[in-house]
Amino acid sequence: MLDVDPAHHDVVEIIAVLGPTEIAELDDLGGPGTTTAAQDAIDAGHLALRAEDAAVTLASGVRAARVCDALRRDQPDRVAQLLRRQADLRLVSGRLDAGLTAARTLGDLERTARIIDRWGVDLAHGPYAAAMYAATLDLPVELAADLPGLAFRLEDIGRLPVGTTPVRLPPTADEAEAEFARNGDIRLRQALLPLVTRRRLGRFEEAMEIVRAAAPLAEASVYPWYGDRGRILPYWHLQAGITAQVAGDLTAARTSFLTAWTHRERDPYGFVARGTAGKLALVEALRGAYAASVGWLDEAARAGRRPDLWVDGFVESNLTAVRALHAIDGLDREADQHVRAMPHPSQRGEQWVVHLWIQVRHALTRGDTAYARRIVEDTMAAQRTALTRAGLAAAVVPLLWSDVHLATGQANRALAALGGVPDLAGTGRVLRARTLLLTGEHEAALTAAETVVQDSTASRRSVTEALLVIAAARHATGDRPGAVEAAQRGVARAQEQNAPRALATVPRTTLDDLVTEVPGLADLLDVLDRRGITDIYPKSVDLVSVTRRERDLLEDLASGLSLPEIAKANFVSVNTVKTHLASLRRKLDARSRDAVVLRAQLLGLLDPTD
Repeated sequence: MLDVDPAHHDVVEIIAVLGPTEIAELDDLGGPGTTTAAQDAIDAGHLALRAEDAAVTLASGVRAARVCDALRRDQPDRVAQLLRRQADLRLVSGRLDAGLTAARTLGDLERTARIIDRWGVDLAHGPYAAAMYAATLDLPVELAADLPGLAFRLEDIGRLPVGTTPVRLPPTADEAEAEFARNGDIRLRQALLPLVTRRRLGRFEEAMEIVRAAAPLAEASVYPWYGDRGRILPYWHLQAGITAQVAGDLTAARTSFLTAWTHRERDPYGFVARGTAGKLALVEALRGAYAASVGWLDEAARAGRRPDLWVDGFVESNLTAVRALHAIDGLDREADQHVRAMPHPSQRGEQWVVHLWIQVRHALTRGDTAYARRIVEDTMAAQRTALTRAGLAAAVVPLLWSDVHLATGQANRALAALGGVPDLAGTGRVLRARTLLLTGEHEAALTAAETVVQDSTASRRSVTEALLVIAAARHATGDRPGAVEAAQRGVARAQEQNAPRALATVPRTTLDDLVTEVPGLADLLDVLDRRGITDIYPKSVDLVSVTRRERDLLEDLASGLSLPEIAKANFVSVNTVKTHLASLRRKLDARSRDAVVLRAQLLGLLDPTD
């Protein structure tokens, strides 16, 4: 059946039956001397060595299939014995497919279940991902009763309700150390799936609770003398950082990413170092720390890439977003190209909020407010509601709406969008200060902007933009020395951050008046001129103020009540209602009650759904 030297016969049959097989497991499969026979068979051209995973295969795939079919027909007991042996060996080691192919070939559902329970995370990030998911679909749900790793995967694909299986993690350092001594990082690996499942569904607080609960076990995995028993550690911290990022805690995200980078040498999959460096590059770019962001981009370029894995696309899209943000801040001529290379924010992916923020920022820089509005609307329509109302999106989306409203001159709507929204590293307060500045509320703008500058938790980006608002507010109030001092600080930071775009966020007339007294300002303004960038926001906008009684009347008018009904409901006369209505018509420049309601909705004094 085999035209090979008798010394090579057995090892060639083993490889024909089992497929790609690591040299390290050959003696366990075929007995002493099998490894030596394999080396001889490689030299003779019967076997080929895959350098990337030290696995041997038959040199001819067609021949391998023919030999395997013959062995299954003529020696089924030997084939079954080899398959069981390989499945058991790989279940312990986790090498290659962790024994999944052999277990499925045997039709051994229990073995398959144990393999997915123990090694499902590793299989999901390698070339056997599709086979693992197919096997999970075929397994009876009952097999997951005592296999939490399998149960979590069944929850992830919808075969069990999410939350069916408790995420049990040791709560104390002593218990975590004992667990790790017994089982290594298996429970940390298994906790990854419920973490990602809840994150994908927008249940960010539950996901963060898993991160917090896993802290003792992650800490117990740190010590390097544990070797392969703690290999999941850098990937765990990478996923913990992504969880914190989408949950809206960028400080915690940065801490987790730095921890993942510290342990990158344990990377079990070959992409964690590049992925972590990319995440740090993005976090620093969002904060406005340009030099640090560029440094992490360089680290990502030096780290290994795994284009053979499906996760590679997500890693690369993150790096593309960083380059796009750098280009927008720096008014690079290639900004359009970088932005087009990003995934559209309406696509399902955990970076959609960041992609949306970058797209809106780019559109407003180009003066295309219509596109900025449209892409927010399209993205909100495409993304699941649970994802748009929680985590990072709950803070960023209202900020984007506020930005778009201000760029179109709608100060009331800009301020209304900020109501009750978490202040993301000072971004919300900067938007409020900028809106107040453009409405002529200079003292209020100054106060709001100064709180950002004095806040140690505010991002560098926010502080830079706040200093420029302060410069414009002081200039408007006649405090020229104060304006010059704030402008000098803001311009110096804009230069350091390679962010000439920041200067387009305050009135150009102010900057032109200060240009001779602020070093470096002329150069940055020249960049704006050469790129054709004008003021992102109007030089001034109207802010309509209404009394509490007038706001109540607006809500009653929007509800469709008649004036007598409104008077009765509020225990006032019809004439009083008419007086308040006349005041609203004057403030809103509206001739009828319907026009009053419509104008109030446009300005943000009423919710458009009212």
